[in-house]
Amino acid sequence: MPYPVLPQVPNRRRRAAVGTLLATVLLTACGATTADETADSKSPSGQAGSATQAESSEPTATAPPGPARKLADADGDGRPAEHYEQVLAALAPRCKEGAEELVTVVDVTLKSLREKGVDGETEFSVLQHLEHWVPAGRPRTACASSAKDYAASRDAT
Repeated sequence: MPYPVLPQVPNRRRRAAVGTLLATVLLTACGATTADETADSKSPSGQAGSATQAESSEPTATAPPGPARKLADADGDGRPAEHYEQVLAALAPRCKEGAEELVTVVDVTLKSLREKGVDGETEFSVLQHLEHWVPAGRPRTACASSAKDYAASRDAT
C-alpha cells in the first residue's frame, strides 16, 4: 500500500506565513502595540501603564548620596560604600546624632587629628575607631563628644 500523500502548501502561502511570523516577532521586540493593546490603552488601567512607560523613558534625577557614600567619596581610596554602611549601622543606634550628622562628626574628628599631626587616619578608620570608642548597650550618647575624647587621646605619631 502506498503512503498517503499530504497536500502541498503552495510556496507563496508558506512564505507569507513565515513573513507574518517574522514581522510579528520584530514588531513585538521593538515595542509595537497590537490592536488589543491599543484598545486596552483607552481604559484607565491602560492609561496608567502608558504614563508609566513615558515617565520611565525620561532620565531621572539621581538621588543625593547617602552618608556612607559621602564618607567613601571623601576617602577616595576605592573602599566600597557598603563597608562604611556596615560600621554606620553598628554605630548609629548608639548615638544621639543621625547618620548625616555622624558624617560631619567623622569629618571634624579627622581634621582635628590632622591638625594635631596624627597621620595615617582616613574617614573609614576614624569611623571604625569611633564605633569601638562608643560603648554598646547603654542609652544613646552624644557621639560628637565621644569623638572629641577620642581625638584628644591620640598623640601625633
